[in-house]
Amino acid sequence: MRITVDTRKPWLSGRLALALGAALASGLVEGCGSEPGPHRRPVEGAVELDGKPLTTGTITFAPVNGGPGAFGEITDGTYRFGKSDGPAPGRHKVEIVSVQSSGRTIPSPDIPGETIEESRNIIPPDYNAHTTLEVDVKPDGDNSFRFELASISKATNGKTSSRTARR
Repeated sequence: MRITVDTRKPWLSGRLALALGAALASGLVEGCGSEPGPHRRPVEGAVELDGKPLTTGTITFAPVNGGPGAFGEITDGTYRFGKSDGPAPGRHKVEIVSVQSSGRTIPSPDIPGETIEESRNIIPPDYNAHTTLEVDVKPDGDNSFRFELASISKATNGKTSSRTARR
């Protein structure tokens, strides 16, 4: 791009310089100042299944009343979100999933005559698709949540148990 200034009209070159300077400054200033995006909070905690740390999985904080949620990995029974990727303050439904091998092979749905390793979510639907887990993420202070899940509840004759979420 080439800009030509008519030197016979000095007032025009001053206005052009001012306009170009203002355009450049507004482009540089944009994005400066307060933090961009919604207010988020750091959150951390632990997940146990049947009294043992959940080896691998995912955890989702889904806001009940709008705002950003959070999705992350569970490793060796722990999860952690920083301020930049944590959920917004407020009430959140929590979904926990852990897809693992069942140890069986099954027919491939895509390739006739082939078999694949079967995998399944080892976490009952009470903790994901039909979650009963809810927490309040506070705008200030500690946001540490421990989830003690049960794969089968003896008290309900083999049905999945309801949730236990401790702070």
